[in-house]
Amino acid sequence: MRDYVREEVYYREALALGLDRDDAVIRNRLRLKMEFIAEDVAAQAEPTDAQLRSYLKEHPEAFRIEPRFTFRQVYLNPERHRQSLTQDAAQLLTRLHHAGDTADVSELGDPFLLEHTFVALAASEVTKQFGETFAVQLGTLPRGQWQGPVESGYGVHLVFVSDTTEGRVPTLEEVRDAVRREWANARRLETNEKFYQDLLKRYTVTIEGPQPAQAGKKLAMEAR
Repeated sequence: MRDYVREEVYYREALALGLDRDDAVIRNRLRLKMEFIAEDVAAQAEPTDAQLRSYLKEHPEAFRIEPRFTFRQVYLNPERHRQSLTQDAAQLLTRLHHAGDTADVSELGDPFLLEHTFVALAASEVTKQFGETFAVQLGTLPRGQWQGPVESGYGVHLVFVSDTTEGRVPTLEEVRDAVRREWANARRLETNEKFYQDLLKRYTVTIEGPQPAQAGKKLAMEAR
């Protein structure tokens, strides 16, 4: 009880001295508390299916399912082949055409840091691992036959695409949790901004330009 009284005495005296006015930490803490008040109001609302479907329709790219590729690749290192790279790639491609999808890619081409076979790899991962040029070309290759050479950040590759899954916008049932989370966040921001704008109406804000001997601007706020 004595500790509570001590805290209350110090708190009231600090307010009387105006110690809260020029402390950036306290000001920020009070601002956060005010924002939490607005966010609590937003958190109480539960979206309807109609609202979630509308949000998904308005923001399709945020939830789009990426294209995926299942493919195998044989790597040719430009440093090893130099002037014969084009010829060596053509010869190896002919060999792969004869072998078809039964080719043992682990025994062909040059040593490579990445895997030889990729299953249902997302387009963004293709870009991350091989580079954008490779990813773009991969999306244009026909399935079921060896193609190339296809350039990447490492060199060139001969590629066999066995399956592709087109990108698409999912149904609400597939991404309900993600849509609800993003809807709630958007509503929180919207509610917070509305709360602030309503508070702002209580004040007259005057921004004064800098005087000749001053740097920066002076902000004066007066409650209505």
